[in-house]
Amino acid sequence: MKLILFASLFSFSLSSFAQQVVDKENLAMWIPPNWNTYQAIGYNADTFKVPEGLKKSVDFWIQIYTKYTTQQGVFHVAGDTDRILGDFDLTQVYANPKWSPVRRQLEAEILIRRQKKLLAARHKIDVKKIRLQMGLKDRMEQAIKVSGYYLPQMERIFEQEKIPKELTRVVFVESSFNIFAESRVGASGLWQIMPRVSKKFKYISDAQDLRNHPIYATKLAAKIFKENYQILKSWPLAVTGYNHGVGSMSKIVKKYKSNDIAYLVDNVGASKSFGFASRNFYATYLAALYVESHANLFFPEPVFKYQELQIRAVKVVKPMPYKELLTYFGNDKQKLRLYNPHIKTKYLKAGKALPKGVIANLPKEDKTQIAGVIDQETEL
Repeated sequence: MKLILFASLFSFSLSSFAQQVVDKENLAMWIPPNWNTYQAIGYNADTFKVPEGLKKSVDFWIQIYTKYTTQQGVFHVAGDTDRILGDFDLTQVYANPKWSPVRRQLEAEILIRRQKKLLAARHKIDVKKIRLQMGLKDRMEQAIKVSGYYLPQMERIFEQEKIPKELTRVVFVESSFNIFAESRVGASGLWQIMPRVSKKFKYISDAQDLRNHPIYATKLAAKIFKENYQILKSWPLAVTGYNHGVGSMSKIVKKYKSNDIAYLVDNVGASKSFGFASRNFYATYLAALYVESHANLFFPEPVFKYQELQIRAVKVVKPMPYKELLTYFGNDKQKLRLYNPHIKTKYLKAGKALPKGVIANLPKEDKTQIAGVIDQETEL
């Protein structure tokens, strides 16, 4: 599982992200989640309590999620989020109406390099040891709203699998609930699943990529978490293993003779094999979990979420023309795309048809019998 975790490394398309939000009337009040009404394997009220050794790191990421936008950030010593060197704000650069997006990006990079040199001289450290972490406040606020489409079904799946429902909040770290997210290394969808992970489940074909299907991807993520826990016997390690790989985490646990995530983060010496993203993944997850669970403390009230996306899934048994599929969405192309992010775009064009075997998601309220698909809904 490869993660593009931090804002400065995101390659996700914000324009695609905005396409998810097409139903402006489908809003409901955010309410804090209740974690006390279910049972899960290896789970109790303290399972996701912040370890003493990670409190400063978790606090840092809470600030990233709630204080700084994606045009602001914090300079810190690389590999050490405790050593803050100063804030940084690029808002005015990105707001300059006279510059093109490319020019704004170039100007931002120039200012970042200049500020790094000033900080290196002031603190008498190598400029290469200075890292800029951009904020995620605006992205987090939007993600909380969009998460309403998917979290209820995700929680039901995790509860059925007897694994902690809190783990659904890993998606805030992985993709910020951008259903169209794609990383530079090939990870895709809400859960940022790599192609090799989904290969044995035959998730990827010429016409569809089920890593981008919220329900199929969540079921696969649940399998990964459960397997990680069975091997590592610790939910904090299972979460870290989702990013770092369960095999690599097993080797670390064996070598250092500890399953204490805080101890491992502080003591594992191989920074290349257990790098910044992996070391910070669990702290970032705990920060996202806390912020989402206390959204009213950090974002303007009232906090809203979109209501759960109600879908009817059908399986195509003979080619279905795109034009026909579009009619079930009132010819709304954005809505069709929101419901079907897993269908490859080359088939969502005039003159194209969905091939046999493709899963098509339709609005659940539409019960029309469709020529070319099975009469009953396919099981999700």
